[in-house]
Amino acid sequence: MTMKKNEFVLYGLDNYKQVIDNVINELNISHDCFDIKLILTESLTNAFKHGNNSDNYKPIYLRYIYNNMNIEFEIEDCGNGFKSLSIPNKLSDENLLNDSGRGLFLIECIADNIEFKENKLIIQKYLNVG
Repeated sequence: MTMKKNEFVLYGLDNYKQVIDNVINELNISHDCFDIKLILTESLTNAFKHGNNSDNYKPIYLRYIYNNMNIEFEIEDCGNGFKSLSIPNKLSDENLLNDSGRGLFLIECIADNIEFKENKLIIQKYLNVG
């Protein structure tokens, strides 16, 4: 079994799409491309906006560990961590058209496990092998 890991550091979101494409290409996981792009786009955006208060001078760390069947992402920002965070079970009608608040909900729908540790979001995804 192949084990790969890497770390990327972003300052702001200017090149986040290129970083996500690099992860997908490094791991050759084009079959899970949509899920990975959505998970990373939402988590990096949340880290930038909420953790780093949209400050381009604060780093966001994106780390992954991959073993051909499973990928674990760790997104770390410079914030104070998560305080009593709850992810809604469903999108209510009154919130359906809101511009924000759906990121963690979407991640939870696609990921196999989500964990919050201090100022880190840890996301586990089992990949479609074959």
